[in-house]
Amino acid sequence: MKKYSLLFVFMLCILSVSIVFGNDEANTESDIDDSLSAVEVVKDQKEDVTDADGKTVEADEKAAKDSKSKTEEAKEKEAEEKKANEEKEEENNGLAKLPNGKAYVGVYSYLNLRDGVWGNITASLYNNEEVTITGRDGDWYKVSTSKGDGYAHARYIFDSPDKRYSGNEVYESDNPNGGSSGGTVNAPDVIINVDGDSLQGKVVNAAKQIHDKYQGYQAFPYDPLTEGGNLGCAQVATTVLKAAGVLDRTCLNCTGTISMLEAVGWSSVSWPPYQAGDVVFWETYQPGPSHVGIVMNSGNSAQAMNNSSSKRMPQYSDITSMKICKIMRKI
Repeated sequence: MKKYSLLFVFMLCILSVSIVFGNDEANTESDIDDSLSAVEVVKDQKEDVTDADGKTVEADEKAAKDSKSKTEEAKEKEAEEKKANEEKEEENNGLAKLPNGKAYVGVYSYLNLRDGVWGNITASLYNNEEVTITGRDGDWYKVSTSKGDGYAHARYIFDSPDKRYSGNEVYESDNPNGGSSGGTVNAPDVIINVDGDSLQGKVVNAAKQIHDKYQGYQAFPYDPLTEGGNLGCAQVATTVLKAAGVLDRTCLNCTGTISMLEAVGWSSVSWPPYQAGDVVFWETYQPGPSHVGIVMNSGNSAQAMNNSSSKRMPQYSDITSMKICKIMRKI
């Protein structure tokens, strides 16, 4: 009996040890499984982080590239606009080439300051008078002066004092002090003024009257053959000459106008200087005289009263705005 009891106890002990070791193994396997799961989670998290970082880096690189591309595009656009503006300014500047800043008037008598291009006269500027260029418009400078702001013809504005213009050349005064009251110049006058009672003085007065009377689109009574004023230059010029008593009738073409002037004693002369009341012929769309006008004085400037084909009315314009081919004068 005692032998069986001991055997039973021994078997219970073995069973308990097996259970204990079995539970430990199970727990160990569970712990291993949990560890592997944790590793997998960490791995997954790491992969997620790697993917996120990769996408972030890629996004950053794309943003930087886009920003650089936009910056380059902006610079290229700015350069193109600058070039276009420079080309436009160069195309539109005409005689006005000096940069903004200090400049000087160079005239024999005086230069008109106007409120616009061939606008109303607001003041007179004298030789060596200092002005400040603030802008350009074709053959004109926008200037600031001690007498106010306005427009002055570019032909009589220089980068230094003691310079004057005549014809196609610039002459410097022999007098280093220059000034409107002293010094000799190695050049003839640009425009010779005439007495209002003289024949060419009457031409000037008639031209002013015709100009002022017919301001407005097709206000002038154009002959139908002028195509509503498109070809009205000879009619306008000879209307002036008839009003001044030079001619007894009008003409619709330049060749006929020349013949009529020659018949009453007008002759071709060299220029400069121009003389107020001269008849000027320009070469435009074809060789030889194809546009005609009346020479006018405007301070020290020579301008012309002639028909505007685009505006269809008489206008004042720079006498050198077209190629001059003939000047006629009563000798």
